[in-house]
Amino acid sequence: MTQDSAIDVQSGLTPERALAFLRTAIGTDMPMELVDVANWRAEANWAERLRDGRVFLAGDAAHVVPPNGGFGGNTGVQDAHNLAWKLAAVVKGEAGPALLDTYEAERLPLSRLMVQQAYTRYATRVVPERGTEGVEPAVPDIELEIGQVARSAAISAEGDDDGLLHAHPSALGGRPGSRAPHVTLPDGRSTLDLFGPEFVVVRAAGAGVDDWAPPGATSHVVDAQGFPKAYGLAAGGATLVRPDGVVAWHSRGPAGRDELAGALETALARAPAAAGSPGASRTRG
Repeated sequence: MTQDSAIDVQSGLTPERALAFLRTAIGTDMPMELVDVANWRAEANWAERLRDGRVFLAGDAAHVVPPNGGFGGNTGVQDAHNLAWKLAAVVKGEAGPALLDTYEAERLPLSRLMVQQAYTRYATRVVPERGTEGVEPAVPDIELEIGQVARSAAISAEGDDDGLLHAHPSALGGRPGSRAPHVTLPDGRSTLDLFGPEFVVVRAAGAGVDDWAPPGATSHVVDAQGFPKAYGLAAGGATLVRPDGVVAWHSRGPAGRDELAGALETALARAPAAAGSPGASRTRG
């Protein structure tokens, strides 16, 4: 058997050959019936755009991912999670139309990353015989699954944009554009249980902490071990979390009500972002 024939199991795939593959995979000969054979070709592609007017691409229409790593389903769900609440907010008049522009800005770089990483796993694990020239270095799975970093005009970044797309979740510290971290609450729930269809403000507990939230958001003061470090907050510091669980803004130290209200306006694209967008900073040190 040549190297090419060992890789190509599709050419000349007769029912008899398919049954032989099945017996080899199962490891024994047993009665079996072949119902159908579907030919499939691994691809690694992504769309150049995710929006054209009123049309948005998500899931397999936006990116075709090799199965290695199991990233295809996750990436499609992340698309829908990002887009659904934005569509609802704009349709209801709760957000400005420009919020829909942030879908492509946030998801396209991450979609590209996931396709490239799936291809890396395909090229290095399945067909290393074909060489790995031009293949991106592998990123740890945990960074791809829950350590992604998005950026857009609706995410108030901290300082200059470093272009980071992923990191270990423990190193993100509640960074805007990343998933809000899990911390176990005193009642056994997770901080993730605090998030839902509305924007949520979470604060580190401390003397005189203001639990105010702007209209359209709810507020929680969290007194739990590890919370300030996980969220990168000092006493009274605040984090604004979107309906999709992504951090839209945070202030490491106490933030005034006007600052928090302005952060929500930016997150809903109801106010123009400041100079330097995307990622205009509203963060206090």
